[in-house]
Amino acid sequence: MSAAAEAERMAQLGAELNACMARFKSREDHVTRDASGKEKGRVRFFDFRGVDENKFDAKEKASISEAVKVLRERKQKGQHLPRIVKITPQNMESLIKKRASRYAEASEVPTATLNNGRKIPLIGLGTWKSKPGEIKQATLHALRAGYRHVDCAEYYNNEHEIGEALQTVFSEGVVKREDVFLTSKLWNNHHSKESVRPAVEKILKNLRVSHLDLLLIHWPYTGNVGPTVQPTIRETWQAMEALVSEGLVHSIGVSNFSTKKVADIISYAQVPPSVVQVEIHPYWRQDDLLSFCGERNIHVTAFSPLGSPDSSAMFQRKGPKLMDDPTLVSIASSLNKSPAQCLIRWGLQHGTSILPKSVNEGRIRSNLDVTSWELPRADYEALCSLSFQQRMVTARYWLNPKGPYKTEGEFWDEGPGAETSSANEVGMGYADASEVPTATLNNGRKIPLIGLGTWKSKPGEIKQATLHALRAGYRHVDCAEYYNNEHEIGEALQTVFSEGVVKREDVFLTSKLWNNHHSKESVRPAVEKILKNLRVSHLDLLLIHWPYTGNVGPTVQPTIRETWQAMEALVSEGLVHSIGVSNFSTKKVADIISYAQVPPSVVQVEIHPYWRQDDLLSFCGERNIHVTAFSPLGSPDSSAMFQRKGPKLMDDPTLVSIASSLNKSPAQCLIRWGLQHGTSILPKSVNEGRIRSNLDVTSWELPRADYEALCSLSFQQRMVTARYWLNPKGPYKTEGEFWDE
Repeated sequence: MSAAAEAERMAQLGAELNACMARFKSREDHVTRDASGKEKGRVRFFDFRGVDENKFDAKEKASISEAVKVLRERKQKGQHLPRIVKITPQNMESLIKKRASRYAEASEVPTATLNNGRKIPLIGLGTWKSKPGEIKQATLHALRAGYRHVDCAEYYNNEHEIGEALQTVFSEGVVKREDVFLTSKLWNNHHSKESVRPAVEKILKNLRVSHLDLLLIHWPYTGNVGPTVQPTIRETWQAMEALVSEGLVHSIGVSNFSTKKVADIISYAQVPPSVVQVEIHPYWRQDDLLSFCGERNIHVTAFSPLGSPDSSAMFQRKGPKLMDDPTLVSIASSLNKSPAQCLIRWGLQHGTSILPKSVNEGRIRSNLDVTSWELPRADYEALCSLSFQQRMVTARYWLNPKGPYKTEGEFWDEGPGAETSSANEVGMGYADASEVPTATLNNGRKIPLIGLGTWKSKPGEIKQATLHALRAGYRHVDCAEYYNNEHEIGEALQTVFSEGVVKREDVFLTSKLWNNHHSKESVRPAVEKILKNLRVSHLDLLLIHWPYTGNVGPTVQPTIRETWQAMEALVSEGLVHSIGVSNFSTKKVADIISYAQVPPSVVQVEIHPYWRQDDLLSFCGERNIHVTAFSPLGSPDSSAMFQRKGPKLMDDPTLVSIASSLNKSPAQCLIRWGLQHGTSILPKSVNEGRIRSNLDVTSWELPRADYEALCSLSFQQRMVTARYWLNPKGPYKTEGEFWDE
């Protein structure tokens, strides 16, 4: 190379290096000083890790040269050495190429052009069903490996992790926002025109971006009862079209829709669907849907391209496993590729974009290594000819004898010969009872550790809340005679029993005797009325609601002993399986233990970090009595009702800080605290999203320091008081007398 050419090459490299230097993060300054301590010079070290290319001008090269000198001195002294690479004109060009090759360019990922002119990368990262913390690292691996498409969803509950990963790669310079195609999906409870925009704004906040590249309706289902979906898909679609006009969303589409449902949208859409995302793989090819969409210039994205082992397990699908199919295994072996790579390549040749899901860095990279080769025509056609055809992701959870879809055939708009499983046959459970943690009571029976609180709901609300809860996986419902809503809970129970969501033996039902039903003559009729309202033949747990009957005189009459013995009789008859008390002090529980033939199995009291009840917990633990915590969130309702003033637990700075650091809600942290504190928990909500969120606390723990911080909050105050039971002429004249304090 001539001197002029060499100079030109170095000048070009120098310009590139100078332009990129600002992206480097300072690691450390090394200062040299003279004998008097005056600074002679300063060398800055830079952390090059995570940067896709290293570019330096002459001055920066001089600094690095000096840095190497200092490093040598450090090495001689045995000091810690940061990782650094010496760069010279001789090795600079090869180093740049080596560094740049660490991350794949967006141009290496094939794309398709949507019907609005925008481009969608043909290979994306699926993010469903990952454990907390995994998807952030998986997204980092994927984007650094060259993925430029990430498929998210509101329901997956991990978009905040993806947002963190995006910020990391943006700051590293791996990619810019415009290089990444982000998809998300509206969940079933956000279909109304009023709900769509707030849901998308929350998605954007979690992802830390200003727009989505693609927004999909996740399912054509809202949970309503009646012959048609309400709110209508048309209402949802029009709200999504408005977001396109505003620039919050670039493209819109649907997921898990049939051709008929897509055709319905096309008939009224001002903005036509750009994408239909459905399950597609050689065991479920969807040729008719592909032809339909192809004729209408609608792009199809395939989820579960590997035959969805997770989905087939979740939906209890039985049959051959695609990844073990002999034809596939033989083809993969002959091509020296993995079965997964052959399936992804098949999907590309089948005309779809593909969303393989993995959190393993090696598999993430391997899944992308499918663009430089093809399946031979004979192999592609062999996979297109596999006779076994079965949808792995079913609509079983959305079937309801009283809803828009009673059978799979109705949901998918399939005719005779299609799968026709009914709601009654397949059931609707979101989670099995085995997924909800339990404690064993002192009589050997099990109590689920998270239950639905049902106090203080408006008429009509608690039926729907109970349906949401049982379908989401709750297996414990806490009721009470006094709440005056057990008939609604009974209706909900009959619905889920008939749907097959759960059986009676799967649900732990608690109720409580009110203050006017303590006499031995009153206990059984009161329980029979409770059972009639709940439409069941027995209670799992019966509690005395309060140690109070309203009588005048120095002691409670009828006595607690009389009430307890009447409850013991119900245990003998099988109308009640376990008995216990609510709002009792340790002294009052000790009194019962002294004469009980059937000892208390459960004490239900107010417990949360602002009212920890450590002494009562110790007392019950020593006697093998389980403690259930009501008002685990600090009971905003109760504090208002009982006119309590003071700080609000949900706003406590320590709690808020912990929740933020863990990417959890304050409510989730309080529920998790209660579990780690040794109690079962009764969070109360009628909102489907919060009901689900409150259950999402079993796969993680509060770090020990965070748990102890909540155990150390100095403010302590009971929110639920005994003020209504105090009477100058009754058994309790003061709060101290009531609580034996």
